[in-house]
Amino acid sequence: MRRPTGINRRGSTLGAQVSGRRAGQRFDAERGVLTEALMFLGDLDPEAIGSSLAHATHYEATPVADFGRLIGHVPFALEHATFIDLGAGMGRVILLAAMRPFRQVVGVELSPALTAIARGNLRSAPRHAFRCRDVRMVCADAAAYRFPRGPLVVYLYNPFDAAVLTPIAARLAARRCPLALLYHTPVQREVIEALAAFELVAEESCGVVYQLARREQR
Repeated sequence: MRRPTGINRRGSTLGAQVSGRRAGQRFDAERGVLTEALMFLGDLDPEAIGSSLAHATHYEATPVADFGRLIGHVPFALEHATFIDLGAGMGRVILLAAMRPFRQVVGVELSPALTAIARGNLRSAPRHAFRCRDVRMVCADAAAYRFPRGPLVVYLYNPFDAAVLTPIAARLAARRCPLALLYHTPVQREVIEALAAFELVAEESCGVVYQLARREQR
């Protein structure tokens, strides 16, 4: 759920960025949460993160409208799927996903400081808007995270470099259940596209959506 420290090669206009920030501020104000921010992990808790900091990018919240564009391309029903945000930051995407009828919504975040903020946001957010009742934040390294069984929708906002993404993508490619990968600001998309198991579902100006190629899924 983070943007790269370099230039977004897909590009966006200044006007769109300003509009996105304003929409994010409204999202926070309406729900009594704090997700609209720009934070560098090295300024928060570098000792707790350790050597993994070298592979992480900074936190910036996913624009609300961008999430809606990407989630709309998931090619299967959400009711039996688990949504997982790798690099969940302050939890905006977790809150947005919880408004969909997922079986479970999980945010995985490396930074203990950001995890604490996200958990506070989950406590503050109005639960009547949630369609998913099992929503949680996990403080863990995505490289070591064990994905649950069953259909998955995995979300990435350019959270880490290719060194971390490559083994994660390989593990996802080996699954047999339905899986959609939503990749905002896909700086490392060649890692995904090098794996024959993934096929492109849709491409938006903000990111891309992949699914596991149809095979013997269960």
